[in-house]
Amino acid sequence: MNLPLVRRLTATAAILTLLSICLTVPASAQATNAPGGMHRFVVSIGRVDPAVRTNWIRLGTYSFTATNEVTESHWHWTQRERVGYSYTGVRAANCAARDCVVQTGNGFQSTSAPDRLHGTYVVTGTVLRITWDSGIWEEWDVSQAASGKLAKLTFRATSFGATHGFGYGSNAAWSTRASMSQLASADHGSFVHTYYLWKTDSRQVPYVDHGDGSPFWYRTFTVCTGARCMAGRTSTAQYYVSFPNTTSNDRRDALWHWFAANADGRGEYCYTGNSHVKPLLQIIDEDGVFHGWVGVEASINHSVPSQGTSADDIGVFKIADV
Repeated sequence: MNLPLVRRLTATAAILTLLSICLTVPASAQATNAPGGMHRFVVSIGRVDPAVRTNWIRLGTYSFTATNEVTESHWHWTQRERVGYSYTGVRAANCAARDCVVQTGNGFQSTSAPDRLHGTYVVTGTVLRITWDSGIWEEWDVSQAASGKLAKLTFRATSFGATHGFGYGSNAAWSTRASMSQLASADHGSFVHTYYLWKTDSRQVPYVDHGDGSPFWYRTFTVCTGARCMAGRTSTAQYYVSFPNTTSNDRRDALWHWFAANADGRGEYCYTGNSHVKPLLQIIDEDGVFHGWVGVEASINHSVPSQGTSADDIGVFKIADV
């Protein structure tokens, strides 16, 4: 008897049996179980409701596993907490706008996100439902974008009071991001600015400012010395986009803009009063291509205490070509 041949035949049969088992594993157990087949999402979500003065916003990253678990890391701002702005430490030098250290939402300059959630998820048809460990839930519609290289989340509902949100995901690593030179050279005219922002009118009556279909107000940026920010200006306003601090290299950017007349009126070169601070997270597809940002406005009134929440600008938005 040829024992080596028998062993080879036995081994071959075992491999074929294993292969047959693997091929019959249900789809729900495979990696494509993640929303749109994507595992890493950037998300902005919040309550933007003119009926209340306790609105809140959250900007974070969602990581989905193939076994229906999801972890989330985020930054959070609310009208309930009267906080100032933070400095990124990044100076905008030699880039058209005033030479200032860029400001951002309170705490966004941190090394990492301070708040975390864990939960489970299920995708039924095109509906993603996330149930966090505390029992609260959120739902999104899932669709494809960028020729299938991104998954898009369209806000549906939550059990915790959110009214609006935006999300995009791919399998690109969290360390994959566009450089400042890539951001400055991007076609900003193709990025649609969709936003829901809580504000008050001249009588201090709240309303939601909503826009869609047009690009962001400023689109011509110059990279600053050190390549950690880009900036520009109009005849009336200064615009900046920078890293959130001097060392991080993740998906975060910080958008800051303000009117020069407001600074001049205070005798300042770099404005320290209420301005527009807008934390951002880059949307990066499967090929590492930049498609814009999801973001929040975290402009909590800190320089005119007598106006309280009436001087807040708070909300969620996206600036994206998808």
